[in-house]
Amino acid sequence: MTRPPDVAVIGGGPAGAAVAWRLAVAGAAVTLVHDGRDRWRPVGQELAAPARPLLDEMGLLDAVAAVSVPVHEARSAWPGPAIVCRPAIMSPFGPPLAVDRSRLDALLRDAAVQAGARLVHEPVEGHRIVIDATGATRAASRTRLSWTRLDRLRCTLWKTPAPTPQPWSLVEAAPDGWWYTAPDAAAGQLTVMRVGDHLAVDTAPPPHTAQRLGRPLPASSGYRVATIGHANPPWTDALIATGDAAMAVDPLSSSGLYNALRMASPAAEAALGLLDGDTTPAHHYAQTVQTMVDEHLDNRRHYLTLPGHTTPFWTTRHKQTEVTF
Repeated sequence: MTRPPDVAVIGGGPAGAAVAWRLAVAGAAVTLVHDGRDRWRPVGQELAAPARPLLDEMGLLDAVAAVSVPVHEARSAWPGPAIVCRPAIMSPFGPPLAVDRSRLDALLRDAAVQAGARLVHEPVEGHRIVIDATGATRAASRTRLSWTRLDRLRCTLWKTPAPTPQPWSLVEAAPDGWWYTAPDAAAGQLTVMRVGDHLAVDTAPPPHTAQRLGRPLPASSGYRVATIGHANPPWTDALIATGDAAMAVDPLSSSGLYNALRMASPAAEAALGLLDGDTTPAHHYAQTVQTMVDEHLDNRRHYLTLPGHTTPFWTTRHKQTEVTF
């Protein structure tokens, strides 16, 4: 007789694949639902160095590193015109990795399947617990979990050739937001992101970013809306939110992928507890997520008050309030 399904994980990105792997390793009957579609234009993303031990635990560190580019130094012009450099040698985990999301996601899904998760392309009925790992869409939890929103930012994205090998990231504040550039997982490419209240239209990069690019930005660009907020609490009854569906961070922190992997263990424990009728692990998971939210917002408040700009973009964020819905 086929074992009845325990948990359905909706979303095959890093958050969903990592929690599915954890559940499968623990012996749960888990279905990972991935419809095979990328919902955003692929661009480079950075995997924070503390994620390396989590990938190593999954047996994926070498495979991910092989298809990624190390970012050996973080540079910032924030505040003021001078550049501050922070070499990755200061980190006990090594350098962050510029990753190709499509390849990273596929490796994580394969690990979940090898651990025993069932991969399907459409949701199926009958699961006792549903885990929402659908990212900012919060497809399974939007109407069931309270969400606190702090901010909404509009990101314009480009890929452009790097004039020389540049294994470092740069973030630079500007009057109307900030610019981020970093190596892309594709050899010889840079990822460029401009973050502000409005999408970039004929907006020139600030000086350090312009000097790094050494050429005009490509005409072709991508766009994304980044919502900063969190579910409060991130679970109810037979539903758990994880990854960006539980906590969506400011893109400046470069911590979204790390958070998705970091949440997987307590989210899986919460699901296993609910299967046994024990809500204690779910309450612990909610406390873990709230601690992560508090840490992120403390850091965000700090760096948003550093730039010396008095333009509306910055003054608005000095006095932001949370909106719960």
